[in-house]
Amino acid sequence: MRSKGVFSLAVTTILCLPSLLGGFALLLNLLWQRQLGEWGNGSAGSVAMGVFIGGPLVSLAACLGLLVAFRRTVSLQIKAAHLAVVVLGAVATICLLVRFAT
Repeated sequence: MRSKGVFSLAVTTILCLPSLLGGFALLLNLLWQRQLGEWGNGSAGSVAMGVFIGGPLVSLAACLGLLVAFRRTVSLQIKAAHLAVVVLGAVATICLLVRFAT
């Protein structure tokens, strides 16, 4: 593995982190069957950050993943990891937007 691929994977993960945390908080609160008024400040804050900040950051991560996908020096495992992280971030962002769209 080259350090370029690992560094870009770390950047992609950091860019997708708000959406992933917001999606995780949404999933936990849905599994615990809590109403929106019963959520704590941490859950509500992470969901809000995932909704408002997560979308643009996931699109940046997707662009970075696209750049990595066309580089021949990056291994296939790093490319697959980029794809997995961006897909999870995008799914989390879409779930948050669908759940809280008014």
